[in-house]
Amino acid sequence: MRRRGRARGGSECRATLYYQQVQGKSVPFTGLLLARQGIGSLLPRGVAGKVADFTGARPVVLTGLVLTAPGTLPFAWAGPATSQWPLAGALFVRGAGLSAVTIAVIARAFKDISPGEVADANAAIRIVQQVGGSFGAAVLAVILASELLSHHALTAAARGPAFDTAFWWAIGLCASTLRPALLLPSVTRQKQRAMPDEQKVTA
Repeated sequence: MRRRGRARGGSECRATLYYQQVQGKSVPFTGLLLARQGIGSLLPRGVAGKVADFTGARPVVLTGLVLTAPGTLPFAWAGPATSQWPLAGALFVRGAGLSAVTIAVIARAFKDISPGEVADANAAIRIVQQVGGSFGAAVLAVILASELLSHHALTAAARGPAFDTAFWWAIGLCASTLRPALLLPSVTRQKQRAMPDEQKVTA
């Protein structure tokens, strides 16, 4: 969960700055452009949780990560004159991927929690998300600032390569979550764990 927050928080901040400092968009228009990611996040809702219950959290999370990385990739190649259409599609796909990851992880986290522990678990998850997002944003901010200084980026064209490097790092953070995702239980493993308990009850 913390790594997912890192990947999400850092790259969202960079996308906002990219639209404003590289493409010269206003703050309100930048908000409208980023709304495509929010629209994409609506796509898996109502589906990701049910699929996670059927297949386990691991396949849903891996699918979401596979969508999130390509959703960031066009920004790593973008510049001042990049068309809005590929970036719009990338944000939509990225939103869908991040939403699927979030829903599947939270559904799995609450699966074995008693009703009395839900409030504490929800608070813990929120804290982990905020810490991960803040850490990711800070890391990528340092990388971006370093690249801007090294490129002497005084113009939009000069700032483009610096942002490209920061987005490549964001993709790397996203890829770093693949290994923890593989540790999530599948439905087969959950059934294997449940079988001894059922046998004890039967005995």
